[in-house]
Amino acid sequence: MSTIQSRYFMILILFIIVYGAVTRLLPLQSEEAMVQSISEDGYLMMTIARNIALGLGMSTANGTIPTNGTQPLTSFLWAGIYWLVAGDKVQGILGIILVQFTLATLAAVLLWRLGIHILPPHPTKRQIAILAAALWYASPVTIAQTQNGLETPFYLLAVLGIALLVALSIRKWSFRHSILIGLLLGITFWIRNDAIFFILAVCLTQLLLGSWQRHEFWPRFLQVNVMGTTTVLVALPWLIYNKVNFGGIMPISGSSQNLTSQFGQNLPLLPSVLIEYLLVFFPIPGQLQMMWPVVLASTVVLIGITIGLWPLWLRLQQPTERRLFLLVSLYGIGLIGFYGLYFGAGHFLGRYLFPLSPFLALFSVAIGWWIWPQIPWQPLRYGILAGFMVSLSSVIVYKSLTNHPHQHAQVIDWVNQHVAEEEWVAAVQTGTLGYFHDRTLNLDGKVNPEALQARRQGPTELIKYVVNKRIGSQRIEYIIDWFGIASWIEKHSLIKQNFKLIIADPKLNLAVLKRQ
Repeated sequence: MSTIQSRYFMILILFIIVYGAVTRLLPLQSEEAMVQSISEDGYLMMTIARNIALGLGMSTANGTIPTNGTQPLTSFLWAGIYWLVAGDKVQGILGIILVQFTLATLAAVLLWRLGIHILPPHPTKRQIAILAAALWYASPVTIAQTQNGLETPFYLLAVLGIALLVALSIRKWSFRHSILIGLLLGITFWIRNDAIFFILAVCLTQLLLGSWQRHEFWPRFLQVNVMGTTTVLVALPWLIYNKVNFGGIMPISGSSQNLTSQFGQNLPLLPSVLIEYLLVFFPIPGQLQMMWPVVLASTVVLIGITIGLWPLWLRLQQPTERRLFLLVSLYGIGLIGFYGLYFGAGHFLGRYLFPLSPFLALFSVAIGWWIWPQIPWQPLRYGILAGFMVSLSSVIVYKSLTNHPHQHAQVIDWVNQHVAEEEWVAAVQTGTLGYFHDRTLNLDGKVNPEALQARRQGPTELIKYVVNKRIGSQRIEYIIDWFGIASWIEKHSLIKQNFKLIIADPKLNLAVLKRQ
């Protein structure tokens, strides 16, 4: 790369990084923008965190419903922010946006360092690493997933840090090192419990490609057991808490999400989600992801990439490359197998597979960089580069000009205008509503073990629960949610006997039932 090319390249990188940073901080321009930047499930976690800060424990519904429907370590981190701002809801959002920005920025730096250490010796490997990190950092998909009020950026930072540590520890791994990695893996489990697949991948990678000689299997086996035991000991308090207080080791949020799942229901969505992460900066609109031409094309591309991974594995010479390749492959197989075949909630598949995104970004940029000089006709190269720049600019302009209101803004607005603070409301989706109206009862069971138990017994039991539930001497006065909840009046006679439908607005996507 010539001096002039290097200069233009660094200008491009600087532009992409600045765009990513500014876009991440853009919600700070107004209170409304800050409120809209947080996801529905992000508000669930933030409600629990705020209650912890206020001395109400891990709970929802104004501290009256104990819950474990959260990822604990991030909840504790958010609770620290709410403690600093004395529980102020808007200032809490501000603090969380800034922390998420910091975590995502650190993750991009780690991805850059990972690329420098892992990519094969090449004069331009630093350029490949910084391009991958910059594109990943500024990607609309990445920004959405790491600025959602959830554990995603914290989890991603932990995964990248441990992956870098494991890949580079080929010559200095010891039993002390096993304990250190075990501690970090245990902490990662506290950040998100599907880290079990990452933990398993780290253990298998060390077992198969450990720092001892290849024939010395048993010392490596002992190392892995020390590491795994340490991880379990760190994770054990959270598992015991879940089992003793809520009857199972999985948080009730996961049990609720998986309640209506069917085997393999997410498989059609998998290819387009993975291709979206391989494209790095170019999101596939949600309405296109399930269309059969997109699914078919994505599947064909993924099959081709999978077939090409074997010769790529054979070409890897450095131990660090092989360790990272095996680690990410095993981790990816675990996540794809679990969320593609077993778990439900397909609309969250992008978030569940998001920890793979930085590795896929590094992979796709490295492959693109290798293919580029192989293109024989120079005008074609310039045409591809021009097309890339136009596409990049189009995504930036589109994302800058479009403003999508929060999907639950209309619910909050109606409650603020018509419901007194002391009145109780119930909703199936209570993330945003429960954050801004403390006296909100959750009905989908994500954060309410009583509602989850009622759902397990059938729709009739859930209806009985919401009709008969009392919090102290008070009953539920309103049931409010998206328009679909209006059908409860006709479907359930018990609802019709106790509530009347006062709002049913499909255009606004809002329905309100008021107790008679």
